[in-house]
Amino acid sequence: MNTVIRIAALAALALLATACSQKDPAQEAITAAEGALAAVYDDAQKYLPERYAEVKAELDAGRKAFEEERYDDAIKAVKDVPAHAEDLSKEVVTAKQQKLSELNADWARLSGSLPGLLTNIDGRLAELGKMRKLPAGMDKQLLDEANAAYTSAQAAWDEASAAFSAGDLETAVGKARDAEGTAQDLVARLGMQAG
Repeated sequence: MNTVIRIAALAALALLATACSQKDPAQEAITAAEGALAAVYDDAQKYLPERYAEVKAELDAGRKAFEEERYDDAIKAVKDVPAHAEDLSKEVVTAKQQKLSELNADWARLSGSLPGLLTNIDGRLAELGKMRKLPAGMDKQLLDEANAAYTSAQAAWDEASAAFSAGDLETAVGKARDAEGTAQDLVARLGMQAG
């Protein structure tokens, strides 16, 4: 019986030694995977969040296996993360260029049409403000609301222009789209010709 216990104890020690010998390589593999994924975090989260989540799931599986002391499984789970992070980095460059191209096209359209549209709305509001009797469907309250909406649209356009000048194209286009939406609503409310 003593021999069986000794053999079981030696087997347990051998297993423990093997597990311990895999712990450091597993930790190194996880650290390398974390570093590779951290390098693409900001842009990947912004431009390709689904793809980032896929690669992060591999890292998370490795971390979980490591916590459960399944070091071989941890190494297997994260071994491809650095390569996948590199692929993701290339995909992000393409996605970012496409997004910037779309934003530039939007900005060109908005900056070409919005200032004139806002000028026309301002002119129409000034006309209405001078009238003794407002047109059918328009009263003082609606005119005041339209003036407030115009002020809001003009402020959004000013913020968009400032953001564009500062090099923040994404904010610029977002603000300009807000201004455009308000301006188009005003065109309809004021009975102006669209376009």
